[in-house]
Amino acid sequence: MRKRRTTRPVLRLLRLGLAAVAAGAGLWLVWLVGDPAAAVGDLLKLADRAQIAAALLSAELGTPRQGDGLSGWDRLVLAQSSLLSGAAPPRESGPGGKEPDPAPTQDPEELDPDDGEEEHNLPPTTTAPEGIIAKTMVAGTSAKYVTSGNLSVYNHTDYAIDLDALRAAAPGLSAQGEGPKVLIYHSHATEAYTMDGEDVYQESDSYRTLDTQRNMVRVGEEMAAVFEAAGVGVIHDKTLYDYPSYNAAYQRSLEGVTAILKENPSIVLLLDVHRDALVASDGTIYKVVAGTVDDCAQVMMVLGSDAGGQVHPNWKVNLSLALGIQDALASKWATLARPVVLRGSRFNQHLSTGTLLVEVGTHGNTLQEAITAARLYARTVAELMTAGAGGSP
Repeated sequence: MRKRRTTRPVLRLLRLGLAAVAAGAGLWLVWLVGDPAAAVGDLLKLADRAQIAAALLSAELGTPRQGDGLSGWDRLVLAQSSLLSGAAPPRESGPGGKEPDPAPTQDPEELDPDDGEEEHNLPPTTTAPEGIIAKTMVAGTSAKYVTSGNLSVYNHTDYAIDLDALRAAAPGLSAQGEGPKVLIYHSHATEAYTMDGEDVYQESDSYRTLDTQRNMVRVGEEMAAVFEAAGVGVIHDKTLYDYPSYNAAYQRSLEGVTAILKENPSIVLLLDVHRDALVASDGTIYKVVAGTVDDCAQVMMVLGSDAGGQVHPNWKVNLSLALGIQDALASKWATLARPVVLRGSRFNQHLSTGTLLVEVGTHGNTLQEAITAARLYARTVAELMTAGAGGSP
């Protein structure tokens, strides 16, 4: 009991001493600048910097802080910074990167909490906004990144993955035989890009449009044309599964794609083509660019798993396929592909062992940048499919 009585006054004195030091620092700052309002502002800025520094450290260690005043979007941008993660230095674009928070309208049973759509919080735009930041996303140093040679995965699950073994097991994709081999569809077809030049559209929502020449349907058309030119049979499903309701879009696309597969059992590859969204809480918009190709967005393959508790026994086969494609892309255009993302949701990929979700650019990219990336992606996959019968890509 005597020891406790002695300790409490000492702790109280220590706390008072620290408070006095802080107060003294504040008074010194007021005296130094001669402007109490400015001094208070500077103190608040210092507090913000401390929060940001803590968030930077948390992002690097893979243990995001709670209650630090930073949104999931902030953490995403900070985690992808060139300083912390080794990403290529950002390029300023002039006038016109799945831990962002989900859009309020998303069905939590469809998507991971980190799937990444928050355009609903962005103001509508009619011209290319100023200040879009261009970044080339590459694998970082966080423990969530797994890399080997050309292969890189941002692993949101607790599963240990062997990239080399998975790459070696990549399934072959052959274009031989009768019937279509590729199905392109869009669970979020109305997603659109930053308006630029002649690519202007009427919005159905922020960065969304029903204009199929300006949304993801157009990107899918460009990909389908590349497959057809290479002699690969393709079906392009142009259904707007996310309109008029964004909720349950994956459930509707599941039903539609299941019917298409039933009528076309020859299909070996399913591509659910989207675009990503990267924006900070202060409104700064980011676009992703392939540093090795001019005026070209990056692409990112998102793979599901059974980590979220859904039945998905063959998810590793899909991951192997994605790694085979990533390897082929990297051998041609080093930074066209962002790291593959592995998540806990299925994204309807349990339908087939040849199903991928492909994000082409972000809402900060222009449609033409996305089209360039989509064509290069489709060209690479088509070459893998026509290289020979069977065998790993």
